[in-house]
Amino acid sequence: MPLFKYKARDRFGGAVSGRMEAVSHGAVAQRLSESGYFPISIKKASSRPELVVPFQRINPEAMIFFTRQLATLLKVGIPLLSGFDTLVKQTKNKRLRSITLAISRDIEAGSSFSDALAKHPRAFSEVYINTVRAGETGGFLVEALERLADLAEHEAETVAKIKAATRYPVFVVVAIFLAIGIITTFVVPKFAILYSTFKATLPLPTRIVLRISLFIQKNWPFILGGALAFFGAFRLYIRTPGGRLQWDALKLKVPILGPLVLKLTMSRFAHILGVLVRTGIPILKSLEIVSRAVGNRVVDIAINDIALEVEEGKTLAEPMSKNPLFPPLVVQMVAVGEKTGEMDSLLQRISEHYDMEADYTIKNLATALEPVLLVFVGGMVFFLALSVFLPMWDMVRLVRR
Repeated sequence: MPLFKYKARDRFGGAVSGRMEAVSHGAVAQRLSESGYFPISIKKASSRPELVVPFQRINPEAMIFFTRQLATLLKVGIPLLSGFDTLVKQTKNKRLRSITLAISRDIEAGSSFSDALAKHPRAFSEVYINTVRAGETGGFLVEALERLADLAEHEAETVAKIKAATRYPVFVVVAIFLAIGIITTFVVPKFAILYSTFKATLPLPTRIVLRISLFIQKNWPFILGGALAFFGAFRLYIRTPGGRLQWDALKLKVPILGPLVLKLTMSRFAHILGVLVRTGIPILKSLEIVSRAVGNRVVDIAINDIALEVEEGKTLAEPMSKNPLFPPLVVQMVAVGEKTGEMDSLLQRISEHYDMEADYTIKNLATALEPVLLVFVGGMVFFLALSVFLPMWDMVRLVRR
């Protein structure tokens, strides 16, 4: 299909330019008019420039800013293409800026906003794409974008709280391993040299630490390579359907962390489903999208099973009540929402409830992990103390002898 260069003005008189694939000059003019632009000049272009997307991670803050600002621009009446021109200039993340430019050119070429987003699945989730598609179809794109920004902010806040709650336990574990490394590398070997002069036998804890130290020093390349290979194999395994299912099932069963994962998953389920229902997406399509967005394969399968029964004519609450993953509170609120027609608001209340419970659990996460840390750190410190002080006491005895 031929490529055309055009210049046009928007409803506010602002100049815009770009490229568009179309069958003729008239088709370009028609698309521009339908998008709210007044064509000034349309010329055939020789080729379409390729876009190079730099390798850079798109952080949640950049995506929230992108979504929130686009919603604001559309709310005040700025056309979609002009809004993208503004975003291209203001987005600091290089990769997101390149993707924004690519989306803008796809829209100029006649693609819908949601179809242009679908070409970048690593940047935009299925929830994001389908919510935008529903907003385009139903005429509430601004509201859909605002809901997506709220959802992204909610997810970012939860991740930040978990990182803050686990910072202390992680610091303690890293510190104890550093102490073990220093003692086994620099302290214990000195005792071996001293004991060899007295032709004495080191205490058992010291011998164990010394052998571990010597083993690590002689075989560290193989140990490092094995650890990297194991980590790589584990990552590959959990990307397979069976591995992902087993890993997600394990996360739900782990003491202390398992209930927290379930609460966060229920909050995400209710929040996303409420957003989709509120934006007018049918319940079966909403369940399909939610199942892929909850972040846990076990819950994903449960939601798909529920969707099959809903498709057969059952209410949403009925199959949910049969699945132990969904707490009675969720089932009861969904049942009330179906009867009263206020499903979206009740789902939002469910999300808020589990957010509060998750916040409480996260705030007390360090306290809940303290007994485990105490046993682990106490055991390691006790063993290291024996490996250091026993040879010192024996050394005094050997010198006196």
